Formats: sequence, structure tokens, C-alpha cells
Amino acid sequence: MSWLLVFFAVIAGSMIPIQGALNARLGAAMVHPMQATLVSYIGGTIACVVVLLIAQASLPDYKRLAGIDWYLYLGGFLGAVFVSGMLYLMPKIGIANMLAAAIFGQLVMSVAFDHFGLAGITIEINASRIFGIVLLLAGVYFLQR
Repeated sequence: MSWLLVFFAVIAGSMIPIQGALNARLGAAMVHPMQATLVSYIGGTIACVVVLLIAQASLPDYKRLAGIDWYLYLGGFLGAVFVSGMLYLMPKIGIANMLAAAIFGQLVMSVAFDHFGLAGITIEINASRIFGIVLLLAGVYFLQR
């Protein structure tokens, strides 16, 4: 594993609390959290279009979009659930508590996906992975205190 790639993952991950804080403020400025989620996704859509233009890539065509399996569209739905959860929960429990709990949930689901090969890669659950999950759960506990 390249430590440079891990560093870039850390940088990408550091954007999540910033996004969460901005979205929490956006949620407070809107009438309903789903309005803020929509505004956030509009911003993300604009960013994707700009990057596609800079990269001189085209937008996906209708035939390609119509030809993919329906469940592949659930990623956007699940992202909206996460963003809405951040909008609602961060002002109530704080950014660190929200993200620690969210990362715990992500880690548990990721280990299950790895163990059962649901993303095409099989990595069995072992004592080391379980210990990592327990340590993160302990971190969630101590952040809540």
C-alpha cells in the first residue's frame, strides 16, 4: 500500500467535517433539512460538471444511463441519507461525535462487505479487524463523555 495514497485519503477525509459544518449551517438557514440536502447536491453536481469540462470528458448519455442496473442509482440516495443525517445530527451532537459514530458505522459495514466479498474483494474478518472496530467504538464512547 502506498503511504502517499493513504495521505490523499486522509486529505479527502478531512473534507467531511468541513462539508458537515457547512451543511449544518445550510440546514439552519433552510426551512427543512431536505432543502439543504438538495442545495448541497446542486453544488456537488455543478462541481462534477466543471471537472468534466476541465477534463474534456462528456456527460453520460441517455443510453448509458438507461442501460445500467437500477440499484446502481441507490448510491446517490444513500448519499442523500448521509448528508441529511449530518444536517440533522451535527447541530445536536457535534461534528466530532457525528463523524466518529458515522465512521464506526462505515467501518462495521465495510468489514462485512469485505468479509462476504460484496464489492468484489474478499478480506476475511480476523481478530485484528475486530480489535480495530472495538477501538473505534471506544473512541465514540470517549468522545460522547
